[in-house]
Amino acid sequence: MKKYIYFLTLFLIALLSFTNHGKASASAMRGVWLSYVDFKDAGLYNQDEANFTKNSETIFKNLKKYGFNTIYFHVRPFDDAIYPNSSFKWCTSLSDKPLKYDALKILIDTAHRYNISFHAWINPYRITMEKIYDPSKTSTIEHIVSGVREIIENYDVDGIHFDDYFYPSAKAGNQFYEVPENERMIYVNRMVQSVYNTIKSYDPDILFGISPSGNIEYAKSIGCDLNTWLTEDGYIDYIAPQIYWSDNYVSGKKSKTLYSDRLDEWSDLGLGNIPVYPGLALYKAGIKSSVDRGWRNTDNIAKQVKLSDFYDCNGYILFSYKDLFTSAGKKELASYMKYISSLSIRKTSLRIKRGKKYRLSKLISVKKKYSSYIKYSSSNKRIASVSSNGVIKARKKGYVRIYVKGIAGSKTGCLVRVY
Repeated sequence: MKKYIYFLTLFLIALLSFTNHGKASASAMRGVWLSYVDFKDAGLYNQDEANFTKNSETIFKNLKKYGFNTIYFHVRPFDDAIYPNSSFKWCTSLSDKPLKYDALKILIDTAHRYNISFHAWINPYRITMEKIYDPSKTSTIEHIVSGVREIIENYDVDGIHFDDYFYPSAKAGNQFYEVPENERMIYVNRMVQSVYNTIKSYDPDILFGISPSGNIEYAKSIGCDLNTWLTEDGYIDYIAPQIYWSDNYVSGKKSKTLYSDRLDEWSDLGLGNIPVYPGLALYKAGIKSSVDRGWRNTDNIAKQVKLSDFYDCNGYILFSYKDLFTSAGKKELASYMKYISSLSIRKTSLRIKRGKKYRLSKLISVKKKYSSYIKYSSSNKRIASVSSNGVIKARKKGYVRIYVKGIAGSKTGCLVRVY
């Protein structure tokens, strides 16, 4: 099992972080969930169009600053909608009354201007926190599919995203608690397949993914047929298990590496068949839990991203947006940023003869998965220019500074003397 390999080779982790682990690539997904509970903190609640547009701009500036490339935005939290002309009731989490402008269009257009993918996040069955539609009914599937079609036909979304609200837990008193696990999976699978086929028949490039609980047994108990989703075509394009634990979790009188254990379980289940994006609990940063004690430290996210790289995951998603700005969240992000950027150069000055070329890229150290983000520039192209792949061409005598920029604002450079 990979977990044991990981711990046996822990001393190599620094080296591993600078190599490409197969499926983890420069295009790896780095996402953030923006939930309906974030709307007020993000400055989106009860705003006129000008303020909404301005505050939307701030959201995507912030995401770009931290190197994120995808947002999972709550567009239908409770059988409602944040966009106009919908067959669903208005989402009062966004404003007390229906807006006179199209908030969703503004969000999507702004995201795309910042080169950030926009996935519309839906809770398919949920009516209230205590009540859901009956997953066994054909009318429920039709209702969900209709809502998905409404979004993809009217908005330029990059994906449709489902949360982990399927059947309630099989506890006496809960809605549909008597429905056995295998039947739950059958009904949920019918819905998932219908949604997938609807999306792909409209536009094969729109992604469809699900974010189940990180506890595999629980996820299965509420109707998630993970074995099928991870091994068969026609269900989902990616999966984002919510692995919301640290590696200092107390169970009984023993401390468990629960994040690592859960990730290892997902690996055994079939990591690699489709992209897997671990969901990471930024919202737990700094909490003083007597059970999940690891969150008292503020380097969990960096460690978890590093471990997800080791496991060849294709990205990760942080929950949630508002926690980027808490005191503990900022400390977590500082460690995370140090890990993902880490751009450096082995020489800070060079001498190049006029008319000659020099490959500066061979002096650059950066994690290979982030190498495609590197951009080069020259302070004076008449003295020396630099190509997009880091080749300096010395043109006339003089001094020039060559700049190198990487992901999330990381930068370095060197002084070049052309003689």
